[in-house]
Amino acid sequence: MQFTETLDLFICTLATERDRPDVHATMLALADPDTITAVSVQIQQSLARGERVWLTADLHLNHANVIQYCNRPFADAATMNEYLVAQTRKVRDDEWLVIVGDVAMGDHDAAMTWVRRIPGRKVLVLGNHDLTRAGKCRYLNERAEDRRRPLFEAVVPFLAWQDTLGQNVFVSHYPASVDYPLPRILNYHGHLHRQVLPHTESAHFVNVGWDVTQGLVCL
Repeated sequence: MQFTETLDLFICTLATERDRPDVHATMLALADPDTITAVSVQIQQSLARGERVWLTADLHLNHANVIQYCNRPFADAATMNEYLVAQTRKVRDDEWLVIVGDVAMGDHDAAMTWVRRIPGRKVLVLGNHDLTRAGKCRYLNERAEDRRRPLFEAVVPFLAWQDTLGQNVFVSHYPASVDYPLPRILNYHGHLHRQVLPHTESAHFVNVGWDVTQGLVCL
């Protein structure tokens, strides 16, 4: 898929979601074609070489209420944070880890102490909870634990590549719109927590959110 096609698909996807004008405006403003294309190509090349690429979504680090909302098996947020971050230790520092939105909630600085412990070449595909209600994204300026490099190699609203079988892959926090006229896509998404969507003629949906996978997805 060309960038213009995936951007149109993303715009169509936003139109199917609850209206969040400032949040969605920031997502679109961060749809930089050079960044999205460069990261997508690098991930596609890694997969072609047989390297591991990891995905997860909806970690909601530091968010105590998600334990009750999603029936997570943790006594408190600190226990949940420790467990979720420990699961990421299988990711090597040179491997891609795509977090498909909603990485953390609550006190930003406190949450960052946990996010910085997550290894890998991290990419954040923005979710609605990764921005303030006014549309501000604080992850853009965050630094890694050593402070010498950005925490995320890229912060983008979506990614797109072709897998090793030639299938179009679209990565977005919101499930892709089924109304956009494209060849059938494989859509890695989050946002729905425990809900799993049925496949359609136009999309094969894979919810990579923690509440479905209970861990990380390795491509």
